[in-house]
Amino acid sequence: MLKTPFLSRNAAVASEHPLASLAGARIIMEGGNAFDATIAVSLSLAVLQPHLGGLGSDFFALFYDSRHDKVYCINSSGWSPKKLSAEVLLSKGIKEFPARGALTPVVPGLVKGLFEVYSKFATKELEDLFAYPISYARDGFPVYPQLSRAISSNMNLSEDRGFRENFLLNNNPPSVGQILKQKNLAKALELIRDSGPSAFYEGPIAEKIVDYINSKGGYFSIEDFKEFNASWEAPISTFYNDVKVYEIPPNSMGATTLLILNLLEALEAKKYKPLSKERVNLFVRLSKVAYMHRNKNLGDPRFVETNLESFISKTSAKELYNSFKAENFSSKLRSGDTTYFAIVDAEGNIASAIQSLFYHFGSGLTVPDYGIPLNNRASYFNFSGPNKVEPRKRPLHTLSSVLLENKDGVFLGLGTSGGDFRPQLHALLISNIVDYNMELWDAIEAPRFLWEGNNVLVEEGVEVPEGLSIKKQRYPSSMGVSQGVMKKSSLKAGVCDVRGDGLPIGV
Repeated sequence: MLKTPFLSRNAAVASEHPLASLAGARIIMEGGNAFDATIAVSLSLAVLQPHLGGLGSDFFALFYDSRHDKVYCINSSGWSPKKLSAEVLLSKGIKEFPARGALTPVVPGLVKGLFEVYSKFATKELEDLFAYPISYARDGFPVYPQLSRAISSNMNLSEDRGFRENFLLNNNPPSVGQILKQKNLAKALELIRDSGPSAFYEGPIAEKIVDYINSKGGYFSIEDFKEFNASWEAPISTFYNDVKVYEIPPNSMGATTLLILNLLEALEAKKYKPLSKERVNLFVRLSKVAYMHRNKNLGDPRFVETNLESFISKTSAKELYNSFKAENFSSKLRSGDTTYFAIVDAEGNIASAIQSLFYHFGSGLTVPDYGIPLNNRASYFNFSGPNKVEPRKRPLHTLSSVLLENKDGVFLGLGTSGGDFRPQLHALLISNIVDYNMELWDAIEAPRFLWEGNNVLVEEGVEVPEGLSIKKQRYPSSMGVSQGVMKKSSLKAGVCDVRGDGLPIGV
């Protein structure tokens, strides 16, 4: 065991930054629940990991409410501007989305999503939940290696005034241990705390975001922000052997996770040893089937009609595998980056939540006066098919999270970074737990393998199969950063991946 789990009788918080985990644990110690802690942790990560999941992010989460024995799902992913379409872009000679720039943001959903969580579940005052994030922004925090590297490797973004003013110190990337203060971001957080989501979606912050994007060539109007709402949706699920797996429905690609699991069950994956070349080969074949099916079917359900029941049914999975002929199928998979966190409290409530800008610092545009890096989620749109860019459409989304339920109830929250690889990573981790009876911490720390589209990434410790294009990876690699929480009888546990900088903390 390389990174010790936090074990407790009460509560645990697992996030990718120790200070964010600490903020969530303190909220619970002060009488809050897992939902209160979700808001404090999410906003803290927006400050502490501005390259991964700032206020310009989208937000998805699954919540288990122990009081009502019910799983809830929130989708707070943003939509494209009303004035943007494939036809508009093609008329300007643009035939594919750039990776960054003013065409790539969607309306950031994070703030609206957190206030939905607050209205439905929270017990603490907003002032309490914003206190730690505002302090981290106003007073600063020591820059850690990952953030220092992220800023250094993205110095091409220093042409952007907002990036330069908010993330550089004396026009240089901050070194490890230097204190990074984000006073503009603290000002934004204080406005949101005092005025609610309207400050971000109708008031001065929205106006500044729209003006800044459009000054760089964007298509937004204030109405694109004002009319945006998060949505509570029914989670999707399947049984993997005797464990019920909850995922997030489209426009998330969470259904792809469930399809892979159905295929693994149909082909009896558990008969192979966990690090065997036979298991690697099977995962590669099944991933090709699942991603081809994803590309043909999934998109924003407000625009794309998908038979979701068929997509995640066990019968359809078998038929799909038997009819799959394109063994040479390849797909361009993008890693992106993300920050995921999980929380379990003394009552057994569980939060499984994720937020992301997509690439490091998203679009490369940071709103100067408020220090908010804007996402580049629209870069995932296509010019045809179910994920075609259209006005007010949400792109097919790599973000999703997981809850697991056994005969004793919902007992585990799990998730990971990884972009397009997330469905494979989720399926791999769930298979580790269900097929091989691994504890959560062992499942997360086990060596990994992933189909990359044309190659197979294999960490040290995994048998290397023949006949595949292999890229060997050191262990631990950067092949996703996972977190999770678990409850079992009177035990609560929080786990952070050795592949990341996180630390589980609790009560």
